[in-house]
Amino acid sequence: MEYRHIHYWQYEPGEEEEKILEAALILSNKPRHENFLTEIASFISEHTEAKYVLIGQLSEDQQNVHTLVFLKDQEVLENYTYAIKGTPCEVSFLQRFCYHPYDVAPAYPDDKELRDLAIESYLGSILLSDTNEPIGLTALMDEKQIEKAAFAEHLIIVLSPAIEDEIKRLS
Repeated sequence: MEYRHIHYWQYEPGEEEEKILEAALILSNKPRHENFLTEIASFISEHTEAKYVLIGQLSEDQQNVHTLVFLKDQEVLENYTYAIKGTPCEVSFLQRFCYHPYDVAPAYPDDKELRDLAIESYLGSILLSDTNEPIGLTALMDEKQIEKAAFAEHLIIVLSPAIEDEIKRLS
């Protein structure tokens, strides 16, 4: 799909990152099971060290996201639905990618969750249907700057086809 490229930086994965990306491809090709999205989110969390990882599905009216997986420190939290207006997720849907290395909460004063969770940094990438329409997103959030953001984006992009397939299967 046309959006599958690294956005804002020159990036060449190192040897260790290449191994992780290869493991991501293997994970993507595993047989699907009930907790497949949780397994993917845990993999992303482990290898990006992001405090929060969210995989969400866009509502039919494209006004809300329902989390299919929401992790904090690799622990599964309760899923919920939130309005995307006034959030960095809204920018992710508009631009297909959004990265705030720091001060994300002040940039979105109406996003109470960012303040409540003390989020400093955000990285989000949309998920697309077979016709390139948005169906969801994967987002990383942290109380500190997300380390190795280019690698995190690359990892999400490698895993996106499997996540998209699973969202379509669940719909």
